[in-house]
Amino acid sequence: MKKIFFFCLFFILISFNSFAGSANINIIQESGFVVGYGDGRINGENRIYRPLLLIYHIGFDAHKLLPSVFTDSKGKLTFYLEPQFNPLLRPSDQYEVGIGFGAEYRFNITKNIDGYIMGGSGLHHISFGSQSQAEGFNFNDTLGFGLYIHISKRSAVNMGLRLRHISNGGIKKPNKGINNYFATLGYSIFFQ
Repeated sequence: MKKIFFFCLFFILISFNSFAGSANINIIQESGFVVGYGDGRINGENRIYRPLLLIYHIGFDAHKLLPSVFTDSKGKLTFYLEPQFNPLLRPSDQYEVGIGFGAEYRFNITKNIDGYIMGGSGLHHISFGSQSQAEGFNFNDTLGFGLYIHISKRSAVNMGLRLRHISNGGIKKPNKGINNYFATLGYSIFFQ
């Protein structure tokens, strides 16, 4: 089942990336991959919860989507989608799957380095349940910041830190939540 899911996700992401690069879609600002490693605890338990983040990041130009709301500024505001499949390293043989939605504000620091701050929420499914957190449908909230280091005019490596909270909003018990801290590394291609 996991191999089929990975194959389908990989096919969808590569197809979308090819479509975005070849079509004249001027609202897509960025397409890239992000991996993350970190640590966390299941609230209410002294138990480690350690996912390996495998994220596809798609950034949409907020200025072009809503030109009357977001006027020109010194920075670049994007809305993002982040489909993800995250295998759990602890507890092992478990996984998360989900999609994040949010906003990212990128600002120039030097000629080749941009800083960013980001935040969002999303829908998540975790295969692991415990005494403090129910398995299945959950929400995730994410805050982060980092740097884009441009290696060309249209591509950059990004490094960041993220804080993420997962819980199900009280729709199922138990629901004490899971908090994680991640270091992330990614690569992005820019279309504008």
